[in-house]
Amino acid sequence: MGKTQGITTTETALAEENAGRALSSVSTLAVRVAGFVPTRVDMRFAGTPQQQLGITLGAVLVYVSMHRTAAMIADKWAAAAPLARDLSHALPQGRRDAAVAAGPWLLSAMVRFAGTPAVTALMLTPAPSRDVPPLLRMQVGPVTWELADAVAYTSMLNAWRIAEDRLACGQTPPH
Repeated sequence: MGKTQGITTTETALAEENAGRALSSVSTLAVRVAGFVPTRVDMRFAGTPQQQLGITLGAVLVYVSMHRTAAMIADKWAAAAPLARDLSHALPQGRRDAAVAAGPWLLSAMVRFAGTPAVTALMLTPAPSRDVPPLLRMQVGPVTWELADAVAYTSMLNAWRIAEDRLACGQTPPH
């Protein structure tokens, strides 16, 4: 009897990728937020070479392991404060739904930042005939957050500052 060799779909996909015949990547993703953004900052293995900070910003989970990465992102986010002054303090629920509903928008993602990703801020003003509020676009590496009000900006800025502080406390001393 002949020998039958079976390869699972996962094994096939990995073999194709390793052979250089398959490639997929997400080059950018966009998240639009309004109102309070639920955030969470968790640190694991602080003070060791394996330290890792997870920062949840709404539907996006970001991993950062180096203080300088979080510090640079927090500083650039804070530098966008003059632009954020042009945002409504808090959009009323009806306008919030309209601002966030236009899409399609991301449901959830996990991203790892290392080094110093490019961080840019830009104020987007809608055309006069559109009933969309101005948006503050914060792009950090491949992730673009479009913030519809100052409450969203402030909650995310605070999370980046906490991340920076936690990583500063967990830094390993230079050898």
